[in-house]
Amino acid sequence: MAANSLNNGKETGKGIEVEIFGQRYVIKGNNDAGYVLQLAEYVDSKMREMHGRHKLSTPAKTAVLSAINIAHELFVLKKEMEERDSAIEEKADRLLELLSVEFKS
Repeated sequence: MAANSLNNGKETGKGIEVEIFGQRYVIKGNNDAGYVLQLAEYVDSKMREMHGRHKLSTPAKTAVLSAINIAHELFVLKKEMEERDSAIEEKADRLLELLSVEFKS
């Protein structure tokens, strides 16, 4: 079963109740229920993917491997953003230099 909220991601008074990899969790925070449910579904899908691919023996091992994979995705995206930001900064600097030269003439 994919991650789902036992109350469709709605608040239970204590938080938002979701199911990840067969376990129920109450998530507390300031985010809306739909967002929390989306996160839970993503984590559940990663855990099921890792468990199916590696036939891991325990939920803890599945969770750790899934966390490593999610962290890898995050690091790749952060690196891509940093590279993009750096390229934008370089282009902006070149444009400023060109404008500076043009307006000095």
